[in-house]
Amino acid sequence: MASRISSPAAPQKSSKAIPVIRSRTNRDAGGYRMEQLRNPVEDRTVRVLFFNEGNLGTYILGQGQLDAALRTGLRAVSGVECRFAELTPMGRWARAGAVRPIAPLSRANLDFRTLRWHVIQSLRARSQLSRELRAWPADVAHVHSSSIALAMTAKMHTVPVVLSLDTTVRDWWAMPAWNPADSDASIAIAPSRALERRALRGAALVLAWTAWACRAVEREAPGADVVEHHPGINLQRYRPVPRRERARPKVLFVGGRFLEKGGEDLLAALGGQLGRNVDLDLVTPADVPERPGVRVHRLAPSDERLLDLQQQADVLCLPTYGDTNPWALLEAMACGTPVISTGVGGIPDMLDDGGAGVLVPYGDPRALGEAVFALLADPQRREQLAGRARTRCEERYDARRQFARLAALLREISSTARDPSYALPRWDSPAGPGRSIVPSVPQDGNEARSDQLLALENDANIGDAQRAESEQQRRV
Repeated sequence: MASRISSPAAPQKSSKAIPVIRSRTNRDAGGYRMEQLRNPVEDRTVRVLFFNEGNLGTYILGQGQLDAALRTGLRAVSGVECRFAELTPMGRWARAGAVRPIAPLSRANLDFRTLRWHVIQSLRARSQLSRELRAWPADVAHVHSSSIALAMTAKMHTVPVVLSLDTTVRDWWAMPAWNPADSDASIAIAPSRALERRALRGAALVLAWTAWACRAVEREAPGADVVEHHPGINLQRYRPVPRRERARPKVLFVGGRFLEKGGEDLLAALGGQLGRNVDLDLVTPADVPERPGVRVHRLAPSDERLLDLQQQADVLCLPTYGDTNPWALLEAMACGTPVISTGVGGIPDMLDDGGAGVLVPYGDPRALGEAVFALLADPQRREQLAGRARTRCEERYDARRQFARLAALLREISSTARDPSYALPRWDSPAGPGRSIVPSVPQDGNEARSDQLLALENDANIGDAQRAESEQQRRV
């Protein structure tokens, strides 16, 4: 599915100063490298294909919120013509090849399920992206997330591809939610990491949603051109409103994967106080038995009832074991609702290391309960955190401002790609003007064992998508 939308026509003349982006030269006071755009922003309309991974069932729903943020920003920017498309859901055979256990290897976590998922999704994404570009040629392709771009290195030689990501393969699987203590885990994800490294280096630009993700890209793929850039949210929709009178304070939890996002910990933390001194609203598709003081809601991210819960809650609590930068936290912050979460992923970046929200250790219901009840008992502290959170959203997560910045980056990439002296970057060759060139990083032992699996991606880059997909099915 694809949809097309245009912003207002670009003016004939522009006197705007050349914007500044974070790149690979001098560092600013925050430690980020600073560089001016290499070319002035042009007046010419740039055509951008936004290609999204799409939501995965009822448990991973943030991809739709990304599209909503981009569309919000697009309305405030001129000179950008866009088409939106997303990866179609997996069919039965593709899903079987991606997730079906291969005995007896699966018992030792050596059936490369992660790699199979990434390769099959990436081959499907490359094929669909090629069809979209044939139907609607674009100056730049914006792809989210990098996990579906592992087979796109050849496509990156023909059209500039901007990769958007909130985590890397390594950092996702290192989270406490996925049992990283498994001694075979590093072997199982090594081929995916190697393919990801090539995609990151081949991209015209990598957009890391948090400073945490930005550091991960720099570590995993030295030489990749990466900037910290979050798409933001609609601050006109997510805004503070007066709270209605209630008998007891309300705590809100929003999460698809109830266990991994700490839902059980929250129930244990509130314990016997539920229905007596505090009420809890759970927004989740999980099967959670209702009890006194607990209400379970089945709501989509765009549901107005969810927005009302976010605006009316006294505290939003997400004691997660596995998240990168949860939309639920950002939306609550924009609504002026104080938040409590854990220090996993990019959450500390979102909460300004505790300045715009409360951070607690994951897996500690006692510390969680103490933090919740201390905040509920301190209205002045809640008001202070709410103000800081809203200010942080206005400064860093306003979709309109973020899209304007993104548009400047995309125009610069398009302008550079049209320069006759510029060659689109290859993962194993000089990257073109303005980009850092670094020696290749030697493979470690685990990655060296994956050479045959890497050959699959090389084969996939030659020939049409149908032949590549057939070869992949045979090898799997």
